[in-house]
Amino acid sequence: MLFLRPTESLTVFLQQLGRGLRNAPEKDCLTVLDFVGQSHRKYRIDRKFAALLRTQRRRIDREIENDFPHLPPGCHIELERVAREHVLGHIRNTLGKLNEFVPEAIRSFEAETGEALTFRRFVEATDLAPVTLLRNKTWSEWKDLAAGTRTVDDPDLKAARTTLSRVALRTDPDFLEGSRRALAATAEEPPAAYGLSEREGVALHYLLWGKAGGAVGVGDFEESLHRFKRNTTARRDLQEIIEWRQSVHPYPTPRIALPIDCGLRLHAAYGYREVMAHFGKASLAKSGPTGVGVVPLRESRTYLHFITFRKEERDFAPTTRYKDYPITPDRLHWESQASTTQASRTGQDYLHFEERGFTILFFARMEKKEDGATSPFLFLGPATRLLHYESNRPIEMVWELAHPMPAALFETARAV
Repeated sequence: MLFLRPTESLTVFLQQLGRGLRNAPEKDCLTVLDFVGQSHRKYRIDRKFAALLRTQRRRIDREIENDFPHLPPGCHIELERVAREHVLGHIRNTLGKLNEFVPEAIRSFEAETGEALTFRRFVEATDLAPVTLLRNKTWSEWKDLAAGTRTVDDPDLKAARTTLSRVALRTDPDFLEGSRRALAATAEEPPAAYGLSEREGVALHYLLWGKAGGAVGVGDFEESLHRFKRNTTARRDLQEIIEWRQSVHPYPTPRIALPIDCGLRLHAAYGYREVMAHFGKASLAKSGPTGVGVVPLRESRTYLHFITFRKEERDFAPTTRYKDYPITPDRLHWESQASTTQASRTGQDYLHFEERGFTILFFARMEKKEDGATSPFLFLGPATRLLHYESNRPIEMVWELAHPMPAALFETARAV
């Protein structure tokens, strides 16, 4: 099959490829030869390759450098040397010069699309990762740069930049809607006024500020909300980002029954402090445990486990680089903390968790950072059985999850 012209339409590209992938007698495979000559400098080659990956949460330049290690099973892409250098150069020129690309794309957006400019429409049209777009500038700052204006004068601008990136990574639809309503309201009221529980109100504080109330100079939810609303452009940006986030659902996020009422949705993404707030371990006054992968909740007989599958040496000490990985979508190899023995109280709680009435909950993420932003944890739900255990300090365990983890997460995590 030959590709002889570039197209900016992902639908057209996949339709062309799909014709070649049709089954036929004695057809074992498909070979695609892509002959694309000089393309316009604004042509997004990266989008074409990213569409073929199992997950698009990857830097496409690294995929090309490493010969596309995350393609679906049975697929292979081979770039001729000169073409490889050309493609990499084109991608780096586009994505490495956002200060040129983004303002130009904003200025030409309405003329090229015929639609009013919004954050949602812009990221859909350009296929830029929102966290990449928001890494150093707010959405309003980008629009200022494109228009040559200076309208952004938010008093907490530096903190607000980080807030926008955090919100772009959250996926609980109820929490997002409550947050949107709170930010849109003209008055500052208790969390219940926006459809949020008291604990969700604390979680929203940490979503907005990332630190305890004292460090921000606020004493309660209403003060926290009022303080953020002073940042008028960031407040508008946040509403647009939430609108985009509500339209994009990486995984279904159903509610599940748990012995402890935490309000979390299965396979939704939450920040560590937000999880602490949902379980009552964080308040506006105190942010709760710091830097721990296991949080015991003795009163409710629950253990919270936070897993980072890809542990970079710069982020994890050798003693905390535990061997945590999925075996199947519903089976997880996990290691306890380095000091835990089978005979210890915690070890016995694990080995006899069913008889003792403990709930074992898991939260997981691929890496600690995503384009410079701290990655949230995906709620994997409870374990139903301890299938195997051995050794001490740490104890190696294989847990069976009540709900299989999303296929994309499993495929990516098992390749680590």
